[in-house]
Amino acid sequence: MKLNGYRASHRNRWLLIKNRVLTPQEFLLFEYYLDSMDFDSRHSNFGTFEAYLDEVALDFDKKPDTIQDWHNKLLSKSFIELVNKKRRLFKVKSPERYGTILGCNAREFVKNEKNTPTLDFILQNICFTPEKAKINPSKNTILALNNTSKHLGSFKGELGLPSIDFKKVVVIKQSVRSDEEYQKMSQDGDFGLSPEDMKWIDRNALEKIEIKSDEQEKEIVRVYFDGDWDKYRSSLINY
Repeated sequence: MKLNGYRASHRNRWLLIKNRVLTPQEFLLFEYYLDSMDFDSRHSNFGTFEAYLDEVALDFDKKPDTIQDWHNKLLSKSFIELVNKKRRLFKVKSPERYGTILGCNAREFVKNEKNTPTLDFILQNICFTPEKAKINPSKNTILALNNTSKHLGSFKGELGLPSIDFKKVVVIKQSVRSDEEYQKMSQDGDFGLSPEDMKWIDRNALEKIEIKSDEQEKEIVRVYFDGDWDKYRSSLINY
C-alpha cells in the first residue's frame, strides 16, 4: 500500500464497532482496504484493490492465515466483493464516498448521512448486501474471533480469496549487460562465444520457479526483484 495521499474519513464509521457489525480487527482491515483502493474515477478499476495476504500480514504483523480469516469475514458480510479471483482483485461499494476530487463526492455522502444518522442508512452506502452485515455476533463469538492463536479454517478458500498453495509460477529473466561488459567477458573468458552470442543468450534465458510458500515468495521478491512487488507480479504466471 502506498503511504501517501489522503481520503475522506467518516466519523460515523465507528458505529460499525459500537453496534458489533465488525470486530476491531475486521474494521481495521476494511480501513486498510479503503486506503489501498484505486481512487481515480477515470480508471476502469476505480474502487478496487488487490488483497495479497503476505503483504497485508507484514503490515499487520500477523500470519497470512489470520489476515485471511478477517478478510473472509468482510467478504461474508458484503463489505467487499470479489472482482477477479486470479488477480486477487476486490472492490468496495460507493468508492466515490471516500474522495473529494476526480468525480468523487464525499461531501454529499456526509450531508445525506448526517440527515439520516442511522446504521441502516450507512450500511446502504458501504455494504453490497446490508442484511448480511447486520448479523450481530454474540459476545462469545467476538472473543473467538479475537483469539488469533487458533485457525478458523472453515472459511479458507470458500469466499473468494485463494490460499498461497494454488499453483503460481514466476518467470526469472537474466539481466542484460552493456556491450562493453560482453566484450570484456569474451576477451577474458574461455567461453567460445562472441559478445553478440552471450548477449543473445542473456536476452532469451529465463527460469521458471513455482511458488510453494509465503517465505519463498518473499525471498524471491527480495533477491530477484529488489523488493519490488509490482515488478514481481508482472512476471507471474498462474495455473
